Amino acid sequence: MLEAPDAKTLAGIRDRALLAVLAYTGCRVGELCRLRVGDIKMTGGHKVLEIRGKGDKERRVPLNREAADRIDMWLEKSGIRDEHDSALFLPARSARGRGKDGFQRRHLSPRSVQILIAGYVRVLGLDPAVTVHSFRVTALTTARENGCDLVDIQTFAGHSDPKTTLSYIRNRDRLNKSPAYALTYGPTASPSDSIAQ
Repeated sequence: MLEAPDAKTLAGIRDRALLAVLAYTGCRVGELCRLRVGDIKMTGGHKVLEIRGKGDKERRVPLNREAADRIDMWLEKSGIRDEHDSALFLPARSARGRGKDGFQRRHLSPRSVQILIAGYVRVLGLDPAVTVHSFRVTALTTARENGCDLVDIQTFAGHSDPKTTLSYIRNRDRLNKSPAYALTYGPTASPSDSIAQ
């Protein structure tokens, strides 16, 4: 889906940046919609997004290189790079204009992002169960599968309880990592004599 938007249209450039932020930050749709241009910062050599989450809690999420590049392209083409108080992702003036007639100076709504994702799901012929929330679940699950510590994923996701984080992580093929494969009780131990050891 990251490659689905047309990079030759302003709306497509916006959508490519928007999808990359969802995929690489695991942010909630409401958090995405509240982002401003000024929320992109440099700190300690890292380009980060300052994300305001539930309860107005802020967290800094480093931007993956692809996400940073796509955001830079959007900021350049839209001409909003220096408008720090501007919404990061703007709605097109008209749905059919795809940005050719400009953008409204307001934040996209969560509903408009849901519709946008549903449109790409339809065009790509993906399972209709794929939603904007699927990006968050995929980001957290992939981070865990790639060895990230649960505490780091919890911070990344902006969860206050690790149980919430665990509820997001899907078990795609957990049988390969089952503790059963790590259990041995001697060089020639068999299940019947393991109790005696």
